[in-house]
Amino acid sequence: MPPPPLLLAAAAAVAAAALPPPAAARRHASPPPPQPQHPDKAGGGGNSVLTTALVAAAVLLVVLLLYLCVAIAVRRYRGRGPAAGPTNAAARAAAFLRRHGLHQHRPSFTYEQLRAATAGFDPSRKLGDGGFGTVFLAYLPPGGRPAAVKRLHVPPSPSPSFPSASATITKSFCNEVLILSALRHPHLVRLHGFCADPRALLLVYDFVPNGTLSHHLHSRCGVTAAAPPPPPLPWRTRLAMAVQIASALEYLHFGVKPAVVHRDVTSSNIFVEADMRARLGDFGLSRLLSPPDACATGTGRELVCCTAPQGTPGYLDPDYHRSFQLTEKSDVYSFGVVVLELVTGLRPVDVGRERRDVTLADWVVAKIQVGELREVVDQPVLGEGAGVMASVEAVAELAFRCVAPDKDDRPDAREALAELRRIQGMLPEVSGLKGS
Repeated sequence: MPPPPLLLAAAAAVAAAALPPPAAARRHASPPPPQPQHPDKAGGGGNSVLTTALVAAAVLLVVLLLYLCVAIAVRRYRGRGPAAGPTNAAARAAAFLRRHGLHQHRPSFTYEQLRAATAGFDPSRKLGDGGFGTVFLAYLPPGGRPAAVKRLHVPPSPSPSFPSASATITKSFCNEVLILSALRHPHLVRLHGFCADPRALLLVYDFVPNGTLSHHLHSRCGVTAAAPPPPPLPWRTRLAMAVQIASALEYLHFGVKPAVVHRDVTSSNIFVEADMRARLGDFGLSRLLSPPDACATGTGRELVCCTAPQGTPGYLDPDYHRSFQLTEKSDVYSFGVVVLELVTGLRPVDVGRERRDVTLADWVVAKIQVGELREVVDQPVLGEGAGVMASVEAVAELAFRCVAPDKDDRPDAREALAELRRIQGMLPEVSGLKGS
């Protein structure tokens, strides 16, 4: 915003008044009457002119600074309109999708289509809430096929307490579209489309009808729900789910280039099909471990990305938290915690436990080290008899290795998958149940 002409004219006038008159004007002007001059004040006229010029320059500088401050304040105020947040988020998301050519890889639904498919985002259609949005059941045309639509929570305007909320959610939206557009695996939730609209950022996924693994494991632990809690999972089903999620991680870490780190492997992000198969979803925090990245370093197969730790308490890799170095082994740690949930039926964090036992990984590791694993094995699993305990102990031992504090002591996803399949072979075959 340039200064107005009136301000420039005033500044020029102040500066001109501070300068001595030109020589021609001094020759034609009548000489002043002689004044007695004290010897100590000789040359004082020159100092007076210099002082006046300096004062004028200082005044001009102060006026310009005040004007710039007012202009900046006005510009910020105008940028805080009620629709600034969602509009800017939609514009940034649309630009990202065009830049990466992603608008051609997945159908782009309109806001009106998805609003109609969810009955106006009817609360009775709500399937659940996540860190970045709410998921609704939708029936998409043609034919009314079911789908899950996640509506991301974009704040209406920048918040003084969390000014980057809109940018964070927009990044999550773009991240899911970018990564899931390239993935194909039977144990990953599939992205069917998206919508980047000033009114909402929307993602369309497979509808997985049987809730989350967290619901199946923990709804018996004091969670109030209108529907009765699901029956306890048999050990064979739990082991099959562990194999399926390990298979998904092996694909992300070894089967795609660049490798993908999920960064939020939790029982709440593992969805259960009607036939009790597991599928990993919610890639909002995921990262590509790409060598061209400025932050990507490392030698050999392992890539390291330096980034601020993000994830869910109880599942967050302590090595990543200490070093800010993200690798595939961070997913292995989180997977190890999920496996401990399958073995124990307990939550990853429970403040109702003793202080040293609040984190499930710390508690179960301590029990394994003193040979007391059976004290924390889920009661329905114990009730299946001694025939399953050998495989339970072998799975717990693998989880123990996965949650090692140092990432170099953990197996990778390929090794974990091979070990789980070996353990699965310890159980007698049952028709209709397979690991992956």
